[in-house]
Amino acid sequence: MLASTLVTGGAERVFESLALGLPRLGYDPEVFCLHAPGRTGERLITAGVPVRHGLLGVRYDPFSTVRISRMFSGHSDGILLSLDHHDSIAIGMGAARLAGLQRRVLSLHSTGLWKKGSSFTRFDRLFLGGFGRIVALADMHRDHLIDVERIDPGKISVINNGVDTDRFAPADDTAGSSVREELGIDAGRFVVSIVAALRPEKNHGMFLEAAALLKERHGERFVFLIIGSGSEEEKLKETAARLRLDDSVRFLGDRNDVDMLLKDSDASVLCSFPVVETFPLAVLEAMATGIPVISTRVGSVPEIIEDGVDGMIIESGDNEGLASAIEILEADEERAAVMGARARVKAEDRYSVKGMVDSYARLFEEMR
Repeated sequence: MLASTLVTGGAERVFESLALGLPRLGYDPEVFCLHAPGRTGERLITAGVPVRHGLLGVRYDPFSTVRISRMFSGHSDGILLSLDHHDSIAIGMGAARLAGLQRRVLSLHSTGLWKKGSSFTRFDRLFLGGFGRIVALADMHRDHLIDVERIDPGKISVINNGVDTDRFAPADDTAGSSVREELGIDAGRFVVSIVAALRPEKNHGMFLEAAALLKERHGERFVFLIIGSGSEEEKLKETAARLRLDDSVRFLGDRNDVDMLLKDSDASVLCSFPVVETFPLAVLEAMATGIPVISTRVGSVPEIIEDGVDGMIIESGDNEGLASAIEILEADEERAAVMGARARVKAEDRYSVKGMVDSYARLFEEMR
């Protein structure tokens, strides 16, 4: 399993789930990180997964491919599973060929890049043909790869992302003190969360604008939790101050208890701009927790959520639409509960991490 680095992100967490889940099916994964292991890589090390990192001495290391091929040698019957990081595509393909690894899989997690259009550079495309299979995350993603990226349809396999439906599960009323108590959120306030890196494409500004509309209409009835960190943090805090959101919004940074924060939320939001999402784990995690999700119409979200049935879909940039959707859920507790329960059933049936790992294992066997 090869990646540039394993920072905290959706693709990297899928990689983590595979590294931890494949041994159950008889595989013995080893992870290679060209650079630092990142937070996700560190978790794998703690869990006992072999992780080799710092393999690329400098950015343009002409000998890295040969060095890594030596690490792959002796495993010609093995499988290369590479993330769609640019240097992993090129170096991984070259190293696999030198080592004689015939089964080569590229796992794609993007539908174009922010302000760059295609997911691939011209240099990437020199190596794409060497992968026997390319994993798309959904039917819409597959269509994008065929129509826009011009990938050979015969090489594409669709495997949905999956989440831990045991960890991300509806709240247990017997579990004891809640995160609401920790954060000092009064009973009766409607809690809306967003779990996303604080980057421009995630469009947290829309979340804050909707929060301001709701505060103007309803005072302190709503609380908005922003979970994550990133380059936009200071800008967003300035926006929150300008909008006079005060106690209505909480910036929580990176948290290891996202599952508990979702259990204590009444709804979850994804408000990304189009193009930058493919099959967002944040949506699946909220659904598995049994809370209704409000998402912009991005990536494969229309395949995941049935609007008005197990979640709500709004248009990107529609601040009023987001505010209205939150109002609907707050005003109709029964409707919100039914929507969340349906979302939980769908997550268990279609989007479990066990199902995802099983699908990758079947793909590996098909390539023998």
